[in-house]
Amino acid sequence: MSRNCSRSGGPIVHWGKHFHFHRVVFPLASALIVALVVISLSLPRATAMETFAGVRDWIGDAFGWLYLFLLNGLLALAAYLALGPYGSIRLGEEDDRPEFGRLSWFAMLFSAGMGIGLLFWSVAEPIEHLVNPPPGRSAGVQPARLAMATTIFHWALHPWALYAIVGLSLAYFSFRKQLPLSFRSLLHPLLGDRVNGWVGHWVDTLAIVATLLGVATSLGIGAQQVNAGLAFLFGMPLGIGVQVALIGGITGVATISVMLGLGTGIRRLSELNIGLAMLLMLMVIAAAGLSSYMRGVSDNIGAYLQYLPSSSFRAGAFSREGSRWLNSWTVFYWAWWISWSPFVGMFIARVSRGRTIREFVIGVLLMPTAVGILWLTAFGNTTLDEHRRHVQTIEDGQNDASRLPVYHVAVLDESGSVKRNDEGQLLSQQKSLTTVQYMDATIISQDGDSILPTLPTALFAMLSGLFTSSWVGPLAIGIATTCVMLFFVTSSDSASMVIDIIASGGNPNPPLGTRLFWAITEGVVAATLLVAGGLSALQAASITAALPMTFIVILACIGLLRELRNEAKSQQAS
Repeated sequence: MSRNCSRSGGPIVHWGKHFHFHRVVFPLASALIVALVVISLSLPRATAMETFAGVRDWIGDAFGWLYLFLLNGLLALAAYLALGPYGSIRLGEEDDRPEFGRLSWFAMLFSAGMGIGLLFWSVAEPIEHLVNPPPGRSAGVQPARLAMATTIFHWALHPWALYAIVGLSLAYFSFRKQLPLSFRSLLHPLLGDRVNGWVGHWVDTLAIVATLLGVATSLGIGAQQVNAGLAFLFGMPLGIGVQVALIGGITGVATISVMLGLGTGIRRLSELNIGLAMLLMLMVIAAAGLSSYMRGVSDNIGAYLQYLPSSSFRAGAFSREGSRWLNSWTVFYWAWWISWSPFVGMFIARVSRGRTIREFVIGVLLMPTAVGILWLTAFGNTTLDEHRRHVQTIEDGQNDASRLPVYHVAVLDESGSVKRNDEGQLLSQQKSLTTVQYMDATIISQDGDSILPTLPTALFAMLSGLFTSSWVGPLAIGIATTCVMLFFVTSSDSASMVIDIIASGGNPNPPLGTRLFWAITEGVVAATLLVAGGLSALQAASITAALPMTFIVILACIGLLRELRNEAKSQQAS
């Protein structure tokens, strides 16, 4: 074992050729992760969930306004940097050029930042907002238009502005100013070499913990969602054993991708994933009709821009109901994006060396926003339009149930519990449902032994209703399932790289051994919490990391503007 000093404060410990780590940050982050997992496991499930959720809700009530102002400010700052005098500054030496082409670059940043969420919520969220619209906005507003505008608001400019500024700051200080590719470097303009002490250690540790817990909880919850999808498609049993096996499979593929490296593993998987996702979107557009789709794109852009100013600053000051809605949706989303900003921002920075500030900001801000709107229109509008046509047909005195998918809907007693027959099986009756009706129903699985979660399977329900062909429907659902799995893999291996960069003292090319360690750790933590029932509690805990990260991001913005101004002055002087 050997040690040598790093620029990030303190020595780097070398255990052989493939295992290097920062002597303070690595053990500190590992200890905190173990402690949080142990707390989640040791407390009764209800107590853990109540404790962490209580802290999360208190933060939402007390600091939700701060999240709103922060993301609005970051959006304004991103626009200024893209259009202002600093746009030509290159993230690296003047002769540096991008390591990856634009298509590969976009595929990687989009897969890491949004992919899996858009797959699930592109159908489920518009339905949620259609059924339960934002308080105070339902009167005189077309419900479907408002539902789509609200959904797009949560997935478009604001989160990508956050990722753009965090990623830009990391790339600028590392590649331009030759500081370590680490979160502590964001505070260097304000604190100087003091970031090499305990302040820097804690900042890097927070970034690691937030990244690993966020990815681990998403991996565990994702395994539950994939299990529900397989139960919907093939009648696979719902259970912990299947979900742990899924985590093991995803972790195994992610580990192989980590071994192949950034240029071969993550890059190629991201390109494959984006290609399959675009194919699925084109299939949906073709089935729904190009003319209808393009009208939807135009209408959604208009609705999004119409509601953007009021949605951006709406804080629920005059309505407790409105405040609760904001905490459940906008504030929750903003906190989740902030807690993920170390992961996504760091990964975007790592793959963006050689680009100018203008190219970086426009690419990170506008390209994913445009693709997000196109995607949400394809899946969200198609879902809502199916329900609208069905309701209109019923109002016209006709019956179009024959063209809708048939599901086993639970028979409920007076208390709302599912009835059982003498053999103990859940009672159900066959009903034809739109996807909107499916989301609100109690669906029995194909084996008749369990209740099928409708939120994670809404995408499959929509595809089943859209594609009635005997082979096109299963093909579309198969592509969607593959995309789900690949998005989890790319998130896992991207997070492993980010964590290891920070834990190795800011080395942009960390050794293989520690990358494998973090990839396996994510899977082990996810599986452990899944078995013990602590995923929901830890998800609530990981979102609380958004509060301290908010102040780090604010300080990073101040430091970035100061350094950009100093560089511009020095260039003018020379």
